[in-house]
Amino acid sequence: MGSQHYLIISTAAPYSGVKPRAALDMALTAAAFEQEVTIVFRDEAVRQLLNGQVTDNSGLKNIGKMISGLKMYDVKRICIHTPSLSLESINNEHLLDGIDTLSDADLKTLVASADQVMVY
Repeated sequence: MGSQHYLIISTAAPYSGVKPRAALDMALTAAAFEQEVTIVFRDEAVRQLLNGQVTDNSGLKNIGKMISGLKMYDVKRICIHTPSLSLESINNEHLLDGIDTLSDADLKTLVASADQVMVY
């Protein structure tokens, strides 16, 4: 079986339960098996991409640091849904580096072109 394109869409706010971590784990697992992986953050999940997240003394792993390492593990694209940024009142300057932006139309095209789509 050849390589497939996995599209992982994260929709949950950071530290809101298991969904944010599950999306990252799925991206890393698919990439480890040499699949093409794109992860998109939309809705409240755009907050996962904010710079300066502090989790000291909380017992939680810093999601921002994990996201920054995704490309090192062959996750090809990390994207943010631009309309969600507006809804969450977030400016691009507050985001981690290396994030691609997607319009509604771009996201629709990406979903149509993916072999596997998973929403968390």
